Amino acid sequence: MSLESLRKLRAQTVEALMMDLAQITRTLAQREERYRNLEAKIQQEVVTHDRQSVQGLTIEAWLEWQGRMDSQQAVLRRVRREVEQAVEAWQQTKALLVEASLERKLLDIVADKRRAAQCADAARQEQRTMDEAASRRHSTRRERYS
Repeated sequence: MSLESLRKLRAQTVEALMMDLAQITRTLAQREERYRNLEAKIQQEVVTHDRQSVQGLTIEAWLEWQGRMDSQQAVLRRVRREVEQAVEAWQQTKALLVEASLERKLLDIVADKRRAAQCADAARQEQRTMDEAASRRHSTRRERYS
């Protein structure tokens, strides 16, 4: 595979990882917002329950509330795991992006050095050609005057 093909492939990889990272970031933000909303809802339920308990609750009402709280806590734990998974995916994708970016920069440096070497070779070849032409002219003049 040519250096240019590798550079293009690495550039595409970097672009794809950046898009993945953006999607993961959106997902993470949505899950964190959902988690905060669930926490707020649970807190609101607790405050409401506390007010109602002062007035007295039947065992049925308390059991119903406890069931809702258990259910909401389970949902909260599940969403927390989703947040943690999204954070982990973000970290992994970010690490891959950093690695791919470094490889891309390295390939760019190699390509730049290769182009510089080719330019230097072309300049040397041109100089040799000019020197040979000058040498021939000089030899031709010497022959004429000799």
